[in-house]
Amino acid sequence: LINMSLHNQELGFSGEEKAIKHLKENSFEILEKNFRCGKSGEIDIIAIKNSLILFIEVKQRLSTNYGGPLYSITAKKKNTIKNVATYFLSINKKYNTKEYTFRFDLMAYDQNGLQWIEDIIR
Repeated sequence: LINMSLHNQELGFSGEEKAIKHLKENSFEILEKNFRCGKSGEIDIIAIKNSLILFIEVKQRLSTNYGGPLYSITAKKKNTIKNVATYFLSINKKYNTKEYTFRFDLMAYDQNGLQWIEDIIR
């Protein structure tokens, strides 16, 4: 059980590193990585490009046994992401203005490579 948990952490870390590399290649600046709001949860990556701020959940799956990566984003997870994003904006007031647009994306890696799903939360 411990090995599996460690394996999942390594898999997640590897997915986040790949996502950061991809974002930087697409001219995004990384504002935060694994941004936490106490015990409420975390956002894997917060990135910015011009006036667009992305709150990104990263998933890496070796198989599609439990459905695709989008199935891993439950209503509870969406709420967590929204709450942590709200917290981020409350302590980074310079981004909490009409000049910025916010989007919640999922960057998922599986055996077929990257799926970048935009706007997973409306």
